[in-house]
Amino acid sequence: MNMKSLKETYKKIKNLEIQGATAVAKTILLSLKEYGLNLKTKNISDWTNKIKQAGEYLLSTRPTEPMAINGVKFTLKTISNNKPKTILQAKDCLEKGVNDFLILMEDAGLKIILYGQKIIKNNNKIFTHCHSWLVEQILIKAHKNGKKFQVFNTETRPLFQGHITAKKLLKANIPVTMVADSAAGFFISKHSGDKFNIDKVLIGADAILKQGDVINKIGSFTISSVAYFEKIPVYIAAPLLKFHSKSWIKIEKRDPKEIWENAPKKIKIINLAFDKIPSKYLKGIICEAGIIKPEQAYFYAKKFYPWI
Repeated sequence: MNMKSLKETYKKIKNLEIQGATAVAKTILLSLKEYGLNLKTKNISDWTNKIKQAGEYLLSTRPTEPMAINGVKFTLKTISNNKPKTILQAKDCLEKGVNDFLILMEDAGLKIILYGQKIIKNNNKIFTHCHSWLVEQILIKAHKNGKKFQVFNTETRPLFQGHITAKKLLKANIPVTMVADSAAGFFISKHSGDKFNIDKVLIGADAILKQGDVINKIGSFTISSVAYFEKIPVYIAAPLLKFHSKSWIKIEKRDPKEIWENAPKKIKIINLAFDKIPSKYLKGIICEAGIIKPEQAYFYAKKFYPWI
């Protein structure tokens, strides 16, 4: 992979041809590995600098994705810790770093899917938002294990990622009902009547912050805050590999044209991709350590991944 190929990967992520924290992290790491293995230079310092620059370049596509950030950090640390003396050794370290992180991602995902099934009960009405592969897999595995439940999800404007969730679950023969994003808060509240009493909210996350707050798709704050006041438990399914060691992370702003393609020239459009869910709104985080309290995220992230 040359610089041209890196730019193509950059464009695909930036244009959301590749989306979702897990898919973005995998793509960035695999692109970085391919680029580094094919990099033509005999100077190890030059090679290392180019790897760092390539990592920064790819990460700039999605600033609100700490899993990808942590993956690149882990890979660079693997290289530096092994102190390679030749380009060949450096390339071996790069390959090992990427492969090891991908294994960590896979192992964490399998544990989360296993732990997540514990919260799914027969006759549950579960509300979800956007598209999370882990949430999708938790629900599909629970269904395969004989649990009978219904799922309610949002369309997730402006790019309708909720359609992905609905299609995946319907294919697995799970009953799904979709509501408009703007209706979500009212829908899960008691004010909407007794017909659709939601038992729990289950959503993914793009980042887990130091105090246990969570960053997820825009609209998650509204859903979680209403659920909190309605005493509906909110669970997050996300690996601690998405842990961000600070109390805030840059919220990505997307192209205003996603909201209104041919908008009047004088109108200002703010298209936030994510929002923040305060930890007090959350019942638990389903992660590789089990189902933990949000305020325990820092402890377990440090225990599992001290390099973060």
